[in-house]
Amino acid sequence: MPDPTTPAPRAGEPARITCSCPVCGAMTLPADSFDLVVCASDAARSFYQFTCPKCSGLVTKQASERVVTGLSARGVRVASLPLEALEDHAGPVLTMDDLLDLSIALSNPDAVAAFLSAAS
Repeated sequence: MPDPTTPAPRAGEPARITCSCPVCGAMTLPADSFDLVVCASDAARSFYQFTCPKCSGLVTKQASERVVTGLSARGVRVASLPLEALEDHAGPVLTMDDLLDLSIALSNPDAVAAFLSAAS
């Protein structure tokens, strides 16, 4: 968990935040190394992430309200969780093969025209 009590930087210095990578351990990174995603309707879905400079792993952790407040106060970028992420999703999971099939179909103008005419 990042330490939101890390002292504020002096004027002109970038904020630094103490955090930890599950592989490499504790470290201190500049605030612009973090992304903070906040879910206004469900605080338990808020999270922050950073790329570990030692192992290049993407570290993603849940962000409590205290962590959200501390990170945003130190200048970490804040994004909102898209509402689509909260929707119920039914049906089979989209696979890589599905995406490749779609890409091939979209590259054929005749197939796209046929689909559009059938849909109207």
